[in-house]
Formats: sequence, structure tokens, C-alpha cells
Amino acid sequence: MRRISARYAKVGMVTGKPVYDARRNLLFDKNTELTKESLNTLKVYGVGEILIDDPRVDDVIVQPMIAPELEAQMAEALKQLKLETRAKKFIEPMLLQEAKKPVFAATRSLFPEVVGEPNAAGCLLLQDYDYIHPAKVASMSLAIGKMLGWRVLKLAPLGLSALLMNIGYIKLPTGILTKQGSLAADERHEIHKHPYYGASMLNESGRVSPEVTRAVLQHHERWDGSGYPNGIKEKDISIYARIIAITDTYYALVSRRPHRKELLPHDALDFIMTYAGELFDPELVQLFADQVPIYPNGVTVKLSTKEVGIVVDTNLGSIARPKVRIIYDEDSTAVKDPYEIDLTESTYEDTTVIEVLGY
Repeated sequence: MRRISARYAKVGMVTGKPVYDARRNLLFDKNTELTKESLNTLKVYGVGEILIDDPRVDDVIVQPMIAPELEAQMAEALKQLKLETRAKKFIEPMLLQEAKKPVFAATRSLFPEVVGEPNAAGCLLLQDYDYIHPAKVASMSLAIGKMLGWRVLKLAPLGLSALLMNIGYIKLPTGILTKQGSLAADERHEIHKHPYYGASMLNESGRVSPEVTRAVLQHHERWDGSGYPNGIKEKDISIYARIIAITDTYYALVSRRPHRKELLPHDALDFIMTYAGELFDPELVQLFADQVPIYPNGVTVKLSTKEVGIVVDTNLGSIARPKVRIIYDEDSTAVKDPYEIDLTESTYEDTTVIEVLGY
């Protein structure tokens, strides 16, 4: 299968897997031929990427590390929790328990061993960002925790911390988060209180561990002490919060926001790596970089040799050095018998990916 951004979908393409919207509602079954109406549906429902049939890579498996169904369940549970909390002015224990269930299910899905790769795409629906974004952050945070060798009982609170990181938004003045243009100093100050608001509500609920409350309080603290609300730094910051700082920033960058378009995964990762040791824990950034598929399986790339190919192996752990199946030569001529090159091999040490196509 080949992976493309939905905006590059064309009439006549055939879906390689079912296509769902962000809430896991089925839009198209597998083997559906796309029409003009289909392309409009993809746009209306904010579909980020789709997998299409391509005989040149029909052997390439594209599988998410954590099932999209579980991410959708986390997002929906968070939405219900926020709506009820806003109405009642306190966290409803039963709904908090419901939010924990998909987090634990996602955690358990990583054992006994991880299968697939993290979803590097962000949220393209502005109206659902507040629910979908934390679910994605939770999934990626769990992946990093698993790389640290953590077991279920330590991993699950990390996922829950990420999902609930912005629960404090509920106490902010109406409209402050959606205001167009620059915020006044007092408005920025108020937004900077949301970690405190969230931690306070969770602490009052008595239904989460101190580690979760601490992570929610500290998820905007930064390695060099430039964060908020307390300006603490380095390992004084909860390790949960240090992980969430990275994954939250990453998914914010690859998501569509009111004031800007989304970045491509490799550009977002470049930002994270640039600020390793300044904003982010450098050791955790390295783990993150090893985990995120900058060029995921099925994506089309252009190489410095001017050849074009499709990624068939992300080579996780070898940053920006995937295995690529060449489909067009340096003269843009279709290759009759596609061949593979592995950019981790010394033979190709001078060959790099210079562009992502169709994404």
C-alpha cells in the first residue's frame, strides 16, 4: 500500500484500507474507487491521510502501533469528561473512570511486544483538536514509555496524564483559546494557569495518582526552566511531564491550527531536535527521534540522486535513513522493475531524502 495525504487523493484511486474520520466513523470500505464526491467527503471530514492500492508496494504492511479505534475512544471519553465537568464544575468520578479504560487498553496493546509504528500525522479538524490532540499525545507518550522499559502499571498513568493534560482549560474564560490575533498579557497569564487548574481538579477528585496530578501540573515546564507555571527545570520536572512536553509539542506542530497550516513530520521532528537540551530533555528527545517514523512505510520520497521511491522500511532508530523502493529513475522515467536501496548502508551514505511527495 501507498500512503498519501488525503489532499493528494485523485479520482480513480482505490483505497487499500477502510477510511475513517477522526471519530472512527467509517467513510469508505477497503477497495473503494474514489470519485469526485469521495474527494469532497475526505475534505469535509478532515481526513489526514489514506492508504491506497499500489501494485508496486502491495507487499508493504502499514500498521499503526496503537489502533485508531483506541485513540478515538480516548478522544470521545475525554470529550464527555470535559462537557460534564464544565457543566457540574467538578470532575465526575464515573466519567474519569471511563476515560481510564481506553488508556489502559492502549497500554496493554503494547505488550508482550510492540507491533507497527506510531501515527505521525496530526489533527486536521480544528473543531475536534481539543479532544483528538490529547489522544494522539497519549499514544506517542506510551510508545516512549515502552522504549524506557516500563511495564503496564507505570505506563498507564503516563497515558492518562497525557490525555488529561489540558483538563484545566475548562476553567479558562470563554473564548480565550479561540481568540483571533494576539493575546493581551493578562490573557496569556490566565492561559498559563491551566496546568494548575487541571492539577487542582484532579487532586480534588481523589481518583488519580499523585504522579498524574504532578504531570498535569508540570507538562508546560521546560528543561531550561523557561516553562510554566513554576519555572522548574531539568530532572526536577516529572519524567511523565518531560515526555509529554515533547509529544505535545510535536503533535501541535503537525496539526492544523487557526493561525497556521500543519508541518510535515520531519519538519516537526527537526524542531524538537533543535531544542533538545534547551526546551526538552535531550535523552528523551533521542528516544523520541528513534521512535517517530519521519518517513513512514508507504510514503513517497524524492532522493538527492533525483530518484523517486516509496518507503518500504522506516528503519526506526536510524533517523531519516529509510529503505526505499525506487519507482522513478533520475530522469523521472518509470522503473520497469523497481529495486530497493537501504540508506543505512555505507554504499548510500551520501544519498538523502530531500522531499516528501504526495503528503
